[in-house]
Amino acid sequence: MSRSVKTPHSVIAAVRDETAFRAVALRKRNEVVEVLWTRSMSAEEGSWERFAAECGLGAGSKASRREAQAGHVSVVGLDATAVAFYRIDAPNVGRDEIAAIVRMQAESLLPLPASQIEVAWRTASSTNGTTDVTIAAARRDFLHRFVEQVRTFAPQLVVPGCEGTARAWHELFGDRERQAAIVNVGAQHTQVCLVLNGAVVHSAVLDMGKTDLSVLDGQSEESAEATAPLERFAQDMRTVLTSFGWSESGRWPVCILSNGDEEYERLAEALRTAGVESRVSMPQPQKLGMPVGLEPGDVHRYREPLGLGLMALDGPAQGLDLLGGIRAAERQKKARSSWCSTALAAVAALIMLATFLGVSYATDVFSERRLTALVAQPAFKEASERQRLLGTVAQHRPDLLGLLTDTQSGQNDGILLETFHFRKGQTVTVTGQADNSEQLWKYQANLLANSHIKDVDITNTSTDSKTKKINFTMVFHYKNFTSKAAAL
Repeated sequence: MSRSVKTPHSVIAAVRDETAFRAVALRKRNEVVEVLWTRSMSAEEGSWERFAAECGLGAGSKASRREAQAGHVSVVGLDATAVAFYRIDAPNVGRDEIAAIVRMQAESLLPLPASQIEVAWRTASSTNGTTDVTIAAARRDFLHRFVEQVRTFAPQLVVPGCEGTARAWHELFGDRERQAAIVNVGAQHTQVCLVLNGAVVHSAVLDMGKTDLSVLDGQSEESAEATAPLERFAQDMRTVLTSFGWSESGRWPVCILSNGDEEYERLAEALRTAGVESRVSMPQPQKLGMPVGLEPGDVHRYREPLGLGLMALDGPAQGLDLLGGIRAAERQKKARSSWCSTALAAVAALIMLATFLGVSYATDVFSERRLTALVAQPAFKEASERQRLLGTVAQHRPDLLGLLTDTQSGQNDGILLETFHFRKGQTVTVTGQADNSEQLWKYQANLLANSHIKDVDITNTSTDSKTKKINFTMVFHYKNFTSKAAAL
């Protein structure tokens, strides 16, 4: 995958849903987006490699692949059921500080250790000193397997497929609401996304899709067999919408993505009966150039890759990129490999030098005396002292990444850290919030249990009058960096 991506003029976007592989090729000319072609293949009969060949990106020679991809950027969507979404509030601080807060909060939310999870996040809006943060998470082993499967596509961007659905709804369907919940009904599952200005801010998956609702065809709408699935669907929808804040922040619109079939209107009616104001949202393909003659049903069928393609045409900064950490690890691995090669060459050079000195010593005693005299020179002593000083400085250099890791060790439920003050020769100062005193004392005990941290004192506490949470300040010593001797 490319380390840097330029804003492209043409894009190939591909996804795999429960029934089929789907892909589109888009081109932007004179600010007009055109659909060059569409491709699909049954999920049961195909694979990513076979589908890449169908899209003209077959596993031939590198030269033939470069020719097929000339001028194109490719983007691939992740299956919605493989990605979990969370939404948290964070202090309105810098991006690096938010990143640390996201990592700490994600560890308390995720069902697996942080070492097994990849996380991507973005901020939405800031109010009253807090920032709304959307977090997407997926298993690291799943992402590694997925990267291998789609390698033939050489994607420059891999994001959750629902990002494409949200963008397609915002650009290509009849509704242009600033904030809405969109309902994307699949064969086995239904994904519900809270969308703000065309971007996903929260998402959830219902274990119910077209297959479950198809049993309604040919039955009386008043029969128990017909109403039970719809009632369950409406109840699950209310639960998801409530978790999104639907009942608290105003009941924003609920839009069901439709291709015009009656079954989508039936779902909207079931939701309205359950007190959820909803409507169907139909494609408007005239918003795209259509040399291949896309109908509304085609836009609905290819909604995810169409949206992903539109995102990629805007530039590489779009979407929640869950592979950022994997790509960084690959670059570090290459850097370590390069460093090892250099180190081996240096060791070989040192061995040759030692051999040469040994031969010189054995054959010429006078050379040894000259070498002894050289060591005694002031310049050599100065170089030796400088090297020793560099080692001392390295030993006392602050390790901020290590500090962040150590302050997050243990189970710290209910603890939200806000600021760090870390300077050589001074104690570390940490501020944060705790839900109650018991959690605060447990966090103090976890810090004391860390071998790198000692003398943990709670210097200040206060209770927030609105949230009833405890604001606290802690100070402690960290390794040998906070001792007065460390202030060189």
